[in-house]
Amino acid sequence: CPRGDPSARAAAADHAAGGPKAASTKGPKATTWLDGWWDLLLRKSQRSGPVFVKLGQWAATRRDLLPEAWCDQLGKLHDDTEAHPLAFTHKVLAEAFPKNRPEGAWHKKLLIEPKPVGSGCIAQVYLGYLILDDEPGTAKAKDKASASSSAVAPRCMLGLRALCRPCLPSGSYAEVASSKLQRCIKVAVKVVHPQVRRAVDIDLKVLRLAAWASERAGLDHLGCSLMLRQFADFLEAQTDLRLEAKNLRTFRQLLGPSSAVDGPVIIPEVFERWVASDALVMSFEEGEPIHELLTAGPTELAKEQMAAWKILVDLFWAMVFQHRFVHGDMHPGNLFWRRGKGGSVQIVVLDCGLVIDLTGQPGEDLSMMVKAFLTRPEEEVAGMLIQLSERVGGRAEDVVDPSGFITGIANLIREGKTVKYQLSKLNAGALMGRSMLLGRRHRVRFDARFVNLMVAMVVLQGVAMRLCGDGDIVVRMMPYVLGAAVTNLKATIGGGSRGRKAPEPEEEPSYER
Repeated sequence: CPRGDPSARAAAADHAAGGPKAASTKGPKATTWLDGWWDLLLRKSQRSGPVFVKLGQWAATRRDLLPEAWCDQLGKLHDDTEAHPLAFTHKVLAEAFPKNRPEGAWHKKLLIEPKPVGSGCIAQVYLGYLILDDEPGTAKAKDKASASSSAVAPRCMLGLRALCRPCLPSGSYAEVASSKLQRCIKVAVKVVHPQVRRAVDIDLKVLRLAAWASERAGLDHLGCSLMLRQFADFLEAQTDLRLEAKNLRTFRQLLGPSSAVDGPVIIPEVFERWVASDALVMSFEEGEPIHELLTAGPTELAKEQMAAWKILVDLFWAMVFQHRFVHGDMHPGNLFWRRGKGGSVQIVVLDCGLVIDLTGQPGEDLSMMVKAFLTRPEEEVAGMLIQLSERVGGRAEDVVDPSGFITGIANLIREGKTVKYQLSKLNAGALMGRSMLLGRRHRVRFDARFVNLMVAMVVLQGVAMRLCGDGDIVVRMMPYVLGAAVTNLKATIGGGSRGRKAPEPEEEPSYER
């Protein structure tokens, strides 16, 4: 390859990997007109931008609302979106990690395989190897490097032979193919797709224009402008991987020992020197897609399904009530499972770009509503929703037929209590939709963070329902609600602030209790 032409070297590497088509994650060609129609719909959804892909991903989890065949097809959007060429990945990495850094050019420390291991609507992920000679790694990274150096080094060499020779400048191969290979670690390299920022910028302009138009049309009382602006902020945050890196660090800090190597929940570790807006390097966590558990027979992996259900439900309630920092996109494509020491089930949680921050007043309001939900009449709970709407710009005088809203919400709560909130009998998506319809009809505003929390809960329900349809999510919630109440009481008595992290308990909480 020409030494001074990075694009030529990237093209050569792409050719060595089997051409640009080798990076595609598409399945076999359509065999019937129906398959062809679905292929066309999925391609159009992918090319219409992240908004349509996110909508399709949510719909794929709602087997209680849509036919199973539809959900199977839409499920391909979780990890089967169209991949971009390797040449673009090289271009992004060169711009994100330039030569003038102390580490030098990215390819002197970081090696990636030609084919991505997964592709989403925002970015795609490669398997790579990071040389740790000067990297200030954590204890986990050092343990991995020392414990598996003999196994990892040959794989690094394979990556070098397949990728670096046609991609790196002359002499670089000799530099990296040295004793440094004994200190490399397997990593995941995430790179934002081309044109994503352009597509999101267009969507943002349309959304903000719609918000402006709704205000001029006198529809501000419906909360349209607030909703559109909040969704625009959500889209904008999704394209900056620095925010995802920050969220990953926060989750690892909050979950503590529960997210350690031997814990029930695994959160990837971020390498601080390898974080940019368009590229992110983190630990590569082994595992199988949770789809394997979702599609297993009733007896094939029954114990593993129940263990995974407990971990996921407990993790969600811990994020809501204990940490007040919630992963907002726990669809099947972002969840993997594996066996830890002793055969225990571990859940790997990926893609932490979308989070719901419930610190401060929103968290206190949520605790107040849950307490009322468990101890007070349904009508009183509905009345509290009208009061809380004033926190997001609503006004009591704007509410149309308050008694009708209170009766409607109270009836929805009774429906859930009637089936004891069993996932197989509870249509959470329909209940949420009807509650939103009541809010719009009676002009009662809902805090967008609570709406996002309900959406996240519905997405997780789609996964949990297939793991254990008879599970009681309220019973699993109670320890965390009580723990939050005790924490708030201690803070009130002691006069301290109610921070994100609860005081350390005498015994570390377990997600498998």
